[in-house]
Amino acid sequence: MLVALFNDQYVDMVGEITKEEWYLKNKSGKLRCPVCQNKVIPKCGTKKTWHFAHHSFEECEGFHEGETDYHLLGKKGLYKWLTHVNEKTLLEYYIRDIKQRPDLFLQENQHVIEFQCATVTPEDLRKRISGYQSLNIASDWIFGMKRIKQKGPDLYYIQSSDLSAAKKDSNGQLYLNYYCPLKEQFFRLRNIIPLSQKKVAAHGYAFSKKKCCDVLWLSRTFLNLKTHNVNHNVLWKKQKYTWRTTAFKNTSPAVMYMKKVLYFNHHSLTLFPSVAGISTDDFYHIETSPYLWQTYMLFLIEKLPTSLFSTNFIEQEFQRLIQKRVLQIRDFPYLKESWRDAVENYLSFLVNHHLLEKVSEKTYRRIQYVHYPKTLDEAFKLDEIFSEKS
Repeated sequence: MLVALFNDQYVDMVGEITKEEWYLKNKSGKLRCPVCQNKVIPKCGTKKTWHFAHHSFEECEGFHEGETDYHLLGKKGLYKWLTHVNEKTLLEYYIRDIKQRPDLFLQENQHVIEFQCATVTPEDLRKRISGYQSLNIASDWIFGMKRIKQKGPDLYYIQSSDLSAAKKDSNGQLYLNYYCPLKEQFFRLRNIIPLSQKKVAAHGYAFSKKKCCDVLWLSRTFLNLKTHNVNHNVLWKKQKYTWRTTAFKNTSPAVMYMKKVLYFNHHSLTLFPSVAGISTDDFYHIETSPYLWQTYMLFLIEKLPTSLFSTNFIEQEFQRLIQKRVLQIRDFPYLKESWRDAVENYLSFLVNHHLLEKVSEKTYRRIQYVHYPKTLDEAFKLDEIFSEKS
């Protein structure tokens, strides 16, 4: 940790106090943890960022030993940046009401920033965000740059848990923020389209910390979408190609379930309809690949005894598969939409492509059947045609 109490006053490791001065304070025995009030000692070595550590290994509900040097350096760098842009910021401020200690607390704005380098589960992420929300405190997450890797133009691999912290910008597109304390550089991932659990198509923007003039830069919208959308379409076509050519060796619960369903109805999973596997609005709320859940939705509609159906029927069937863990759902604490919006938006997509007709708010009518390709060559050709039309 970077903050301690000395004579009941906050002191931190981001100032100009020398090693000798810290050791003198330590000899007095008055350096204490702000949370548990136990003794802490200054660590002022040459291999790691200076920090405080608990004198004993007694449990402290607010601080956790074992922070990496990268994390300590990142917190220190972000604190200096916020101070530079005139934000009154408290470092490692402990909020007793919810027993949470954000890395940075912007006191006047009631806004916390977490610099996350280790993996946090979606459940823990939601719990921490909910804690802040219960006190009307806004929050943002900045991830360590080591958690993202670029694999090509507009193609990135991120930690799947990071995506849960995504927010939407003013254009309704997902975004995430990263920071590298070694380069003192921000990296903004904008217009994110998940291609798989860890692979995303997105636009990456790197900025020096010195060019980020205020906290609002964290949510800035970039407007040059037209050029990049072409790249996203190319990446999406490649992903559909991958789905078709690897489905036969995938053994996930969703794939095995769909293989069985289609097999007993004389279809092959590799030859799913070209109108499935589409990046419709909010599709990413369902973590299972869209070619699977969209193909299943088409199958359900096709097998209904009448052409008229309610979205309640589709949602109930999806809920059953979610409970059986056949379908996996992504949790986005900052977003108001859910997997039901993904279902509704795909139905709207089918209406726009004249496969369905919307009768009322929750009722649709099938007006034509979907086409299943007979060969992979035909499937690839139809994917190409469909991509040009969309």
